[in-house]
Amino acid sequence: MIRAGLLFSTLSVFPAIFGLYQTWLGLTPAQEINLAIALVVSFLWVTELIPLYVTGFLVLFLELVWLIPGWGPGAPKTITFLSCYFSETILLFLGGFVISSAISFYGLDVDIAKFVIKNTKGSAFLLVLSLGFATAFLSCFMNNTATAAMMLGLVSSMMKSLEDTSPLRKSILFIVPFSANLGGIGTPVGTLPNVIGIAYLQEKGFQIGFLDWMAFAFPVFILSVLALAGILYIVYLKKEKSIQSIRLIQVREENTSVSSQRKYISILIILITIFGWISSDWHGISNGTVALFPVIVFFGFSLLDLKEFRNLSWDVLILMGGGIALGKAFEETGLAKHFVTLLMLGDSSQLGLFLFFSILSLFLSCFLSNTSVANLILPISMGLPTDLILPAAIGATIGASLAMPLPVSTPPNALAFSYGGIRSFEMVKIGGSISIVAWVFFTVVGGFLLHQLHIVDFSKF
Repeated sequence: MIRAGLLFSTLSVFPAIFGLYQTWLGLTPAQEINLAIALVVSFLWVTELIPLYVTGFLVLFLELVWLIPGWGPGAPKTITFLSCYFSETILLFLGGFVISSAISFYGLDVDIAKFVIKNTKGSAFLLVLSLGFATAFLSCFMNNTATAAMMLGLVSSMMKSLEDTSPLRKSILFIVPFSANLGGIGTPVGTLPNVIGIAYLQEKGFQIGFLDWMAFAFPVFILSVLALAGILYIVYLKKEKSIQSIRLIQVREENTSVSSQRKYISILIILITIFGWISSDWHGISNGTVALFPVIVFFGFSLLDLKEFRNLSWDVLILMGGGIALGKAFEETGLAKHFVTLLMLGDSSQLGLFLFFSILSLFLSCFLSNTSVANLILPISMGLPTDLILPAAIGATIGASLAMPLPVSTPPNALAFSYGGIRSFEMVKIGGSISIVAWVFFTVVGGFLLHQLHIVDFSKF
């Protein structure tokens, strides 16, 4: 694998050194170097030959030591790329990480999950549906993988009381990861593609408020989770003849030493932050600035300690910074516009591009990580004419989170698959079905709401 990586990197860089991309594709010297960098880091992101965050650093390194020096007259200053690693978008996701850490540290996620499980033991369908909504809601503010791991851990004792072939066990192993994937689209901080997409849009001057995002995304994931539960009922739960196993389920108890007072204070801080995000259009404070509030309060008043600060996903922030910096290079060099012209996308309608980019993103995310897909496709959408950027970018962003047919499609899928008892074919059947259904909800319901909210105008053909 390492040899293949070195070979691909050499083949990507070699034409740029000798100006072959200029001849083949009609690129400028800066665009040629930009393309070579993009090919190398995209390969590394897709194959994970080296840690993703290291590739994030590599983007910056290559831009500073190769792109800017080789640019010639008019080259941007180094701060253009350096600022991508601590931008408004990075602050927004940092605030989301801190809230996620507080939810886990104070056992709020466990409280929600235990309440759901203990109050739906009488009905297999309601149990599965409630698990789906609890997982999806937590995933709106927590990392999808962490949410799935936590929920599967909570129901592990439940699954031990069920046979591997039990329809209920299979339903649990599908509802948790798929709901974690779907819930991520609900808020701007729910999953990495959302944040990456918002970062690119902000660079182009487009502002989508926290509440606006939730207004079109929440109905999509709610309908999708309902549909997922319905699919599981038809395929599995309808065949469940006995509810005795449900009644015998025991919920794993979580012992926590934190005081009730500190827990309630944490809940208040989280609610204030969420309110600050959804009301940003009213008070005028940016979402990134609002995100500093939980960071300062939680750590400033020792509600979270230094260990929790060190355990924040700094590697993910570096990865995001690398993706944003790569997109910035696409914009500055004009490479994105060149590809749009090459692919003749500039003459398409808003609706056409919305559908095209969402399908493309969904298809690629079946085999690649949704973060890699967002980093690959969004820079190209930024080269479109101004009135076409928004629908294309939103389509690409959400589409990347709707693909879940394979165990390798998302980390939550792989985690659930590792528990055993489900086959790849079963995951393809259920995951592929909900991927298609969720895409339909997104394009029809989400598209309608985007139009009604005047975020995009699908009346222009």
